[in-house]
Amino acid sequence: MTIDKSRWALAQEYEKEWWESRSNYIDFDFYKHFADELLRFVEDNINITSDTKILEVGSGAGGILTYLKESNNRYAIDPLEYFYETVDEFSKQRDESVKYFTAKGENIQFEDNMFDLIIMDNVLDHCDKPTDVMKEITRVLKNNGVVYFKQNTYNVWGRFIRWLMEKFLLDRGHPFTFSKNDLKQLFTKNRLKVHKYKRTGYFPTWRKELSSKGVKEKIKAFLFVTRDKTTYLLQKF
Repeated sequence: MTIDKSRWALAQEYEKEWWESRSNYIDFDFYKHFADELLRFVEDNINITSDTKILEVGSGAGGILTYLKESNNRYAIDPLEYFYETVDEFSKQRDESVKYFTAKGENIQFEDNMFDLIIMDNVLDHCDKPTDVMKEITRVLKNNGVVYFKQNTYNVWGRFIRWLMEKFLLDRGHPFTFSKNDLKQLFTKNRLKVHKYKRTGYFPTWRKELSSKGVKEKIKAFLFVTRDKTTYLLQKF
């Protein structure tokens, strides 16, 4: 499961352009919303304390871990960190105790069995080599640690339309498309057990896209290329 280097570079260029277009006004409140959602989802499985070691892979301009302030050991990696760190609007909203690094998920620069919690929020479809990313996640995760993993997934028809879109590069930012079965195979192959799972469902998302004022969202609805937003809590076995 790999792509040509130029395709990944194109995806990164798109991602950088997306953040640049919002660099003067973006509010990190959406990260706080995501952090609250994470805490509710993992509360029965991990208690975040000052000693909890957290890694966010693909943190973007700030990351969910910006608002997981209970921990004094928070690390974030993103291939575009070299850019994010230069934007004042991003820097002033960050928590200075979070350590940010420019790095890919395919080559995580931390030691084996280091982290109690790893966060991946809709990251895998942006990657260069998803299989390598999942191997690295398993390597740096403690044996009793957990992964908070979110990913948009598609049914057979949705994957076919996405395949056509990829042929014409209609979605530059997402080189990969996953079904739920694709994810389960990746999890099993990399010794990650699904401990908890939830989904939004295709129909609610389709209905929301259909009523959207955005042209792209309406096109997705009419083509039935709607995504199902899935969330997993994974543990290494």
